[in-house]
Amino acid sequence: MQSLHMKIENSQGISSRAAALLVQVASKFKSLILIEKDEKRANAKSIMGLMSLMVDYGDEVTIITDGEDEKEALEAVLKLIQSDFSEQVADEITQQETKKENNKENNESDDENNNE
Repeated sequence: MQSLHMKIENSQGISSRAAALLVQVASKFKSLILIEKDEKRANAKSIMGLMSLMVDYGDEVTIITDGEDEKEALEAVLKLIQSDFSEQVADEITQQETKKENNKENNESDDENNNE
């Protein structure tokens, strides 16, 4: 498990747009990703959960990741938040993770073909 405590500097906090981008990024990882504010936690893969936290500018949150790709997940969520929830950054992360998934699937397929 990994965690990081940080202050939200985005002027709109985690708005519906920011939550949608966070879900887009978080959904690319196998790990559990939680956002915690004032001892209340929400799954970062759930727009409604994130919105229920009502995170505003200047609020402090903790990002918690747990699973096989927890380090990468934490880094990606942190990068998105530090970019003020940039759509470009979200798209870059999503494309990068999709490319990794495809490469892994191709390697597994090649291994299966070599074993036949």
